[in-house]
Amino acid sequence: MSKLMSRNADTPLYEDESSGAVPVPFSVALTPVTRGQLADQEAEAAGPRGLAGFFGRYGLFTGIVALPSLVAALFFGLIAAGQYASETKFIVRSASSGGDSVLSMLGQAPGMSRAADETHAVGAFIRSRDMASELEKEGILRPILSRPEADFITRFPNIYSRDNDESLYKAYLRKVDVDVDTSSGITTMRVFAYRPDDAQELSRRIIERSEAFINRLNVRAHKDAISYAEMLVRESTDRLGQTERRLAEYRNREMIIDPAKESAASMETLAKISTEISRMEAALAQQVAQTPDNPTIGSARERVRTLRDELDKLRRNVAGDERSIASKLEGFERLSLEREFAAKGLGAALIELEKARQFAQTQRIYLQTIVAPNSADMPTYPMRLLMIALVAGIALTIFWTIKSLIDIILEHQA
Repeated sequence: MSKLMSRNADTPLYEDESSGAVPVPFSVALTPVTRGQLADQEAEAAGPRGLAGFFGRYGLFTGIVALPSLVAALFFGLIAAGQYASETKFIVRSASSGGDSVLSMLGQAPGMSRAADETHAVGAFIRSRDMASELEKEGILRPILSRPEADFITRFPNIYSRDNDESLYKAYLRKVDVDVDTSSGITTMRVFAYRPDDAQELSRRIIERSEAFINRLNVRAHKDAISYAEMLVRESTDRLGQTERRLAEYRNREMIIDPAKESAASMETLAKISTEISRMEAALAQQVAQTPDNPTIGSARERVRTLRDELDKLRRNVAGDERSIASKLEGFERLSLEREFAAKGLGAALIELEKARQFAQTQRIYLQTIVAPNSADMPTYPMRLLMIALVAGIALTIFWTIKSLIDIILEHQA
C-alpha cells in the first residue's frame, strides 16, 4: 500500500511502502495523506453534494431545456388529442352577359369570370361570427368542439376559457383555416375535428352556408338593380307628366294648340291672298288701261284694298307683336323639347328596368366546389415529433442565449 506525502495539498509526493521512503529535502515539511482523504478534499473543492449540487451546476439547462422538452414530449406524445382534417377547394365565379342591351343579353350566352371581390368576401364570411352563430343555431358546432376524445386544453370549454359566445367563436377559428390563392382564385378550406366524420360534416355545412351567403348577395344585387331601375322609371314618368301639364297650361293660356301647324296654315293663306291680290291688281290695271271710265274699277280697287288689309292682318298674326304666332312658338317649342327629352328618358328607364328583371331571373355569382369535403383516414394534427423538436429547439436557443449573457457578465466582473 502506498502513502501520499506532500508539502501541501497542491504538490503531493508519493511514497511506495515496499521500496522505502523517497528522499525529500529537509526544508520541506512532509504531511502523509491517503487517497480517501484526497478524494474528500476534491469533493469539498467541487461544491455541495446531492441534488443541490446537481441543480447548482445544471439548473439553468434543466429549467430552460430539459423540463420544457419533457413537458412537450408528455403533452404531444400522450395527452394531445389527434385531430382529423377535411380539406375542401372551391372557386367563386361571376356570370357576365355578352352585351349591354336587352337583345344582346337575351341572344348571347353569358360568360364566366373570376369574382375576386366575392371570393375574399366568402373567405371573410367563413371566418366570421355570423358563420359561427349560424352553425351554433343548427346545433352542430358546440357538440363537435366538445367531443370526449378531445384533450383538456383544446376542448371547448376547457380549463382556461368560459362557456360563452366569445370563447365559442375563438374555438371555431382554431378549427377552420381558409387560404385564398390570388393567382388562380381557388380557395382552400381546412376544417379540423376530433372525429373524421365531424370534420367532413362541419366542412359540408360551411360550404352550404357559404352558398346561401352567395345567394343573398345575388338577391341583394338584383333587388338593388330593380329598385334603382324602378326609381328611374318613376322619376322619368313624373318629369314627363309635369312637362305635359305645363304644355297643356301653355295651350290654354295662349289659346293655341300647335303654333307650328297654325303658322304653316297662316303662311299658306298668306300665299293665297298674295297671289289673289297680284291677280286682281293685274286685272285692274288692264281694265284701267282699256276702259278708264268703267264703273267697276272702284269696286275692284276696294276689293284689292280689302285683300291687302286682310294680308297685313294675317302677317301681324304670324309675326310682329307679342300676340303673334312667332312669339308663342318659342315657348311651345321649348316645352315640346322638354317633353321629347322626358319621353326618351322614360323609354331608357323602361329598358333598364327590363334588363334588371332579366338579370334577376339568372344567378350572377356562383360558388363552384372543386374538391368536395373529404373524410380523413388518420389524424394529421398535431404533428407530434415536429412540435416536440420545435419546443426543444426554441428552448436550446433560449438556453444558449442566456448562458452566453451570463458568461459575458462574469468575465466583466472578474
